[in-house]
Amino acid sequence: MPEYKRRSFLAKSCAATGIAVGLAGCMGDSGGSQVQLGAINPLSGSAAFFGELATEAQSAWVENVNGNGGLEIGGETREINIVEYDDESSNDQARSAAQRLTTSDNVSMILSSWRSNGAIAINEIINNNQIPTFTHGFTPQVNTDGTYMMRLTVSTVMDAYPALQFVSDSDDIEKIGVIAEEGDWGDDTLDLMEWWFNEADNAGDYENLGRFSFSQQDFSSYITKARNSDIDALYVQTWASAMQRFIEQQDSAGLNDDMPILTGLGGADYNSLGEVGGSMSNVYALGVYTRLSYADDDQIAETISDEALSQFEDYQSIENAPDHPTAYNVYADAQAAEYALTEAGSTNGEDLREALVGNEITTILGNATINDRGQPSIPGALIKFDGSSGDAEIDTVAWDGQLPPITSIPPETDL
Repeated sequence: MPEYKRRSFLAKSCAATGIAVGLAGCMGDSGGSQVQLGAINPLSGSAAFFGELATEAQSAWVENVNGNGGLEIGGETREINIVEYDDESSNDQARSAAQRLTTSDNVSMILSSWRSNGAIAINEIINNNQIPTFTHGFTPQVNTDGTYMMRLTVSTVMDAYPALQFVSDSDDIEKIGVIAEEGDWGDDTLDLMEWWFNEADNAGDYENLGRFSFSQQDFSSYITKARNSDIDALYVQTWASAMQRFIEQQDSAGLNDDMPILTGLGGADYNSLGEVGGSMSNVYALGVYTRLSYADDDQIAETISDEALSQFEDYQSIENAPDHPTAYNVYADAQAAEYALTEAGSTNGEDLREALVGNEITTILGNATINDRGQPSIPGALIKFDGSSGDAEIDTVAWDGQLPPITSIPPETDL
């Protein structure tokens, strides 16, 4: 097994670039002891792009906190120190990192756990050790009563909610087709569709048009089936590169001329929307942290609170804070950790979890409330894109509001 890769940083100006670098010399003048926090980021492997963004965003937060004198916790002013491990985009390495952070490093919280499978891999460890942990995985499997696994990222069963709400309110859409990934995520989506239209008796209907793997390269058969089916819109459940391939191919085939394309979070979560540009015409995509990328659009700005916009301006003023929607989400998680530490006045895991659950937390994403299953109610918007100019631009905001913390089907929350 590869050797652990550990980085520790107090502020961005002191960020370690090597392995196991001590930074006691970077302490400020607050006089308080450090608060030890952890991070498990994929700094190598398939998800390394996102891991580096996480490191940069967390470093920006540390710089902001420590630059302002640290946090007052239980009457003592303390600076933040983050111990970071590279999980190498590996579940085994994620488990090893979580074990080290919760036992040897004695962290109070873990600010990031990447990938759904990574969150599942460390779930037992962080719960047994009562260490509140923020995940960026989409799986709702880790959301159980009393969990220490938290998220401001939406789960797969929250993804479709704005699209379903839009369909039920629409006079033009009576039936949607659905194509979904193979595996648990796609199962969750289809279970939600079945509950929404049949058990909850919302207006409209759906048809399952097939499943595909995340590595699917050619979507032509799915596009043909959608075109030949009796549907008014198509919902696509996948994310990132698979979504990008689908969006580009459906545009080449002209499917978005025939019907709206509805997506979840992944629809607006490419590394660069510029890579798909005009292919986004007549595509509706959920935006949570991606809304900030379009905050200069008046329609989007109206979906973001004044306080969140002000915090986002503060974020942008931090030198070298990464300008990417994934980084915004990571920074919001760190803000939630800051809230917990100051609200609890403690670094004890049980106290921190109690502070996080059920209380409204203001972040750059807006006001969020995390329930007992670690799932957030968080503001979002269903954004209709126009690509006629060759770039992805906002057409309209088709729906906006607070996303409910759906953790199971049927949902345990009142929708």
